[in-house]
Amino acid sequence: MCGIAGIINLTRTAPNSSALFSMTQSMVKRGPDDEGYLLHNENSTPFSGNDTLIKKHKHISTALNHSFKVGFGFRQLKIIDLSNNSHQPMSDLGQKYWIIFNGEIYNYKEIKNELISLGYRFFSNSDTEVILNSYIEWGEKALDKFNGMFAFSIFDKIKNEVFIARDRMGIKPFYYYHTKDQFIFGSTIKSIIDSKIYTPAINWDGLTQNFRFSIAQRPNTSFQNIIALEAAHYLKINLNTNNIRKHQYWEIPVNTQDFSLTEKQSKNLIEENLIKAVNYRLNADVEVGTFMSGGIDSTTISVLASKTNPSIKTLTLGFTEFEDFNEIKEASETASLNNLNHKINFTKSSEILTNIDTIVTAYEEPYLGLSANFILAKIASKNNLKVILNGLGGDELFGGYDVYNKLALWNKLKTYKHLFKLMPNIHPKIKKAIDISQYNTVGEFYSHYYTNYDDKEISKLFRTQIKSTQNTISETYNPSNINFTDDFEAISFYNLKSYISNHQMRTTDHCSMHFSFEGRFPMLDHNFIEASFKIPTKYKIQNNIQKYILKEVAKEYIAPCCFNMNKKGLSLPLKHWISSDLKDFIYDAILKLKNRNIFNNKEIDQILKLNNPNKIWQLVSTELWIDKFISTK
Repeated sequence: MCGIAGIINLTRTAPNSSALFSMTQSMVKRGPDDEGYLLHNENSTPFSGNDTLIKKHKHISTALNHSFKVGFGFRQLKIIDLSNNSHQPMSDLGQKYWIIFNGEIYNYKEIKNELISLGYRFFSNSDTEVILNSYIEWGEKALDKFNGMFAFSIFDKIKNEVFIARDRMGIKPFYYYHTKDQFIFGSTIKSIIDSKIYTPAINWDGLTQNFRFSIAQRPNTSFQNIIALEAAHYLKINLNTNNIRKHQYWEIPVNTQDFSLTEKQSKNLIEENLIKAVNYRLNADVEVGTFMSGGIDSTTISVLASKTNPSIKTLTLGFTEFEDFNEIKEASETASLNNLNHKINFTKSSEILTNIDTIVTAYEEPYLGLSANFILAKIASKNNLKVILNGLGGDELFGGYDVYNKLALWNKLKTYKHLFKLMPNIHPKIKKAIDISQYNTVGEFYSHYYTNYDDKEISKLFRTQIKSTQNTISETYNPSNINFTDDFEAISFYNLKSYISNHQMRTTDHCSMHFSFEGRFPMLDHNFIEASFKIPTKYKIQNNIQKYILKEVAKEYIAPCCFNMNKKGLSLPLKHWISSDLKDFIYDAILKLKNRNIFNNKEIDQILKLNNPNKIWQLVSTELWIDKFISTK
């Protein structure tokens, strides 16, 4: 788990190693354990940095006047192979290929054995070297073999090409800025800004999507000309022609439901794949722990992990002031039932409220709320853990959200929508309930349920003309108009594409990296996802029981009280804080935002009167974001 940065000078060589150094230094928290650089012109020359463990190379500061075609920067958080042999940028034995890599390949030992049988020799025990030799042997087809989370860049001197790839679910970030002269990339947007080559500005289309869906839909970002490489994609940059080609190498496996599966077979398929996914993610040369709320997903993962590692630490977050948000009882009963090494970590409101500036910096884009991810990351750090297993993915795959329950109602109401048009005097509450009948496609229906500001509100608020976001989800993620097996499958597809890959992965990765640890997600294992999509929908919601088949698996492992708990997620008392602890803070932020005259100030006043916490915080976070990243004042 690391931070990677790169500058590729396309039309000419340039002496911008100081920019590369600044980019890499901005990611110290992503990789506090080691540092390295590579500059290539006619020859490939490695350099050291302030924190480099291997001192045999010159410091990057000696190369400030060196012109180069390809430059790599790297910060390392040591997880697999703690020796100096895992140093990056790493080359093959012949120094014809160089790699920088952020992430983990969980099945690297299996792939390594295959490569050894083909005659490859290894000088390290790292998964980085496995990726490099896999690329040498199989090219882009190597991506099909990797089970993991990754963003990496390989300079191929033989082809005079740079190969860049991102994992199937977009767990590890990769951003880039591309002009005719340069291609600049990094694990964070801030690293690109810190190069001083890019000048940050607002992308109004991206910000529109941010207000609608809580995050710009990738590849869009809220920054003008900053692009996010999409999940399950790779890039090839031909340094002879400067041609850049993008390809998708994997897709979420819709239309694969196996209707011959019985309930028992479905349960066994999920259980077998989940156990394997959990065990893969216990591979590390440092201590591994788990986050365990009282919910189904994280408790099941924690118990399964303890079967392989009985001493594994299971961490639960507790709130001292807002006990309604706690899941301590359920987590504690599961821990007692399985004799887990359980640690409850209590937090106060002040730990969130005094770190708002830090959280905004970590998020890098506006966000409609405050997430507990920051505190969870801090807890992991306090417990001296570098690796934490997390339960993300279960709700998206098995129907844990309210949107799945509303599908049947939506389909019924659609058939009567022509009648509703003939009834102008419907009671407002009833009208609101039947409004979903107006959405013709599952993409529109999904967008309705994941809306903070709708297009009409955004149009009133923004001074610039906005593009409609009504079909953004389907146009972005389903441009070929896939015919899904059913609407449940479509919602899962969009949730994995939009909510998990864009929203959840961004906040989780950026917060965890701020505290120099990595999150691992067994339910986002691509084999587990493929197994989940084989399960017929009737086993995912049955007799109005959401996540039915996953709960059938969980019954063998977790406390019965977990199944009766109301869904809480990682909620925080934002509504309470807006009217109390944060009241003055919000007033000041809104005043600053109004003074910028980029929004309709009368509309801002109307939003404040409605007292919707997510809408208010969207405005506040936008001001904080502009002040932190955009404003030159």
